[in-house]
Amino acid sequence: MAVATAALTAGMANAATDGALDGAASSGTLDVNVTVAPMVKISGLDDITLNIDAATINSNFGSTRGLSQFCVFSNVDALGSYNVDVTSPVFGANGNPFALAGATSGTNLNVFASYYDNAAHNSVAATFQQNGGALDAMENTRGGQARATTLDCNGSDNSSLQVGVRNSEALAALADTYSSTLTVTVSVP
Repeated sequence: MAVATAALTAGMANAATDGALDGAASSGTLDVNVTVAPMVKISGLDDITLNIDAATINSNFGSTRGLSQFCVFSNVDALGSYNVDVTSPVFGANGNPFALAGATSGTNLNVFASYYDNAAHNSVAATFQQNGGALDAMENTRGGQARATTLDCNGSDNSSLQVGVRNSEALAALADTYSSTLTVTVSVP
């Protein structure tokens, strides 16, 4: 059950009126004011698993990439504007903002992350150049899509994060299983 709270602000005129005493009917009036706060929500992220072997290196045009598609809801404005940031507890090297930690080798594998803010996933909206603190302005109406008006985008996706490993990084890495947790944070601009 939803609960509404009314607050009076100093200096605000009270427009409510009382009805007159009448033998048949009496009517009064009151103003109703509703404030909807700006809100954002991310949902539907999927884990990314990449397997890199000789066949993958020979056929991937320079890097192996995986994509997680998800929904971002924003009621901030008609464009569905929001800020996005990606962070990881493992920092990369050699110009890579993120890395994955090796399970047994004690080494890290550098990865990159690209963000798309449209369902077509056909133009990179942001490539994160640093781990954290890189808030980039996004909108969920880019590419002609409608602003999400439900928290789950009516079961569809309007954004995605692509994570990739460059061939040079994969070839320099020791054989191991590398992992980390990337955190994708959407916020009100």
